[in-house]
Amino acid sequence: MREQSNIKEITKIRNEMTKLDEKYSKFEEKLNKLQVVEETLWVKSGSCTICGQEGEDGYTEWHHIISQHKCKKENLLHLISARSNVVELCKPCHDLTTSSMLRSNLPEGVVGGSRVSDENAESEPTDKQLKYIKKLGGEIPDDLTRQGASLLIDDLKKVKN
Repeated sequence: MREQSNIKEITKIRNEMTKLDEKYSKFEEKLNKLQVVEETLWVKSGSCTICGQEGEDGYTEWHHIISQHKCKKENLLHLISARSNVVELCKPCHDLTTSSMLRSNLPEGVVGGSRVSDENAESEPTDKQLKYIKKLGGEIPDDLTRQGASLLIDDLKKVKN
């Protein structure tokens, strides 16, 4: 019975798997270091890549060339944070991009380009929403909901334009 044991093959495979795990860990570490370096490249100049004008009060926005949604859909997650996949645009030029035009034509129930689901509508606003409201010069009411924050952001954007 012992002659028919697969223990040698099992041990060999386990050893090979350990080596691959170590190699994978080294790749992951290298990838994380490169990611940190990539993040340092995200520095705004304050001028628009399309029209060359400086944004109002130096304000510009990042625009993903390959959309974040498409990156996720195609499993190209590395392109979401890749500096080479974004351009710096002033607000008027960014509003002319296809993605901005699509967001502005979204059906009822889609607010500010992002869906606020029924289950999240009454939740507290996200930190990102609160920061953006402040950036737009808005006041944050005590009883603000996530849906309310989206509506407030839309209103503040209209006033700013």
